[in-house]
Amino acid sequence: MEINKSYYTRFSEYVFISPEWKNRWARIVSGVLSPLSIAIAAVAVAGLALNDESALTWIALYIALSIVPPTIYIMYLVRNGIVTDFHLNVRRERTKPFILMTANSAVVLLIMSLLGAPKLILIVLATAVLQLLFMLLITLRWKISGHCTAVAGIIVLALALFGENALPFVALVPLVAWSRIRLKRHTIAQTIAGIALGAATVSSLLYITDYL
Repeated sequence: MEINKSYYTRFSEYVFISPEWKNRWARIVSGVLSPLSIAIAAVAVAGLALNDESALTWIALYIALSIVPPTIYIMYLVRNGIVTDFHLNVRRERTKPFILMTANSAVVLLIMSLLGAPKLILIVLATAVLQLLFMLLITLRWKISGHCTAVAGIIVLALALFGENALPFVALVPLVAWSRIRLKRHTIAQTIAGIALGAATVSSLLYITDYL
């Protein structure tokens, strides 16, 4: 029993404490909670709050128009060596993708507005446009965390829509920030800036649209 306990202790220390496994967990967090994944989760949260039969249709349309094209485009850039990786970690490689993603989101916002999408879905889309635009402008001179921007935004949205029921998910914000810092993709300042941007854009749009 002592041998098994000792083995378990050593295994636990290796998995959860060793630098190799810290990096592995950080990569998993960054991959699962990427901005595109968060974008899908954000519209799903909006759809859940709407509690309407048409919500699934709007979610599917949102994903088809706003998520799939940028995903395919970035995969193309990676495959052809135009950018280093899917998360656009190199600042100088971000400008063109950000321009196209911002334009795509703006067009999708217009299309879905004309189609009569629910106000909350439009707020999610408008948030994406604002966040991408600000990140594009910041990227010209500095590097900001898109991961932290996205996760902070969805947490503020969830808290606004579901109140204290969403509080446990707040832990995702420091977790994502840790993963980006751990992988040396961002500094502490860049993650804090991302969190501030994400929270500010969602809060501002909910306030301006008088949704809540």
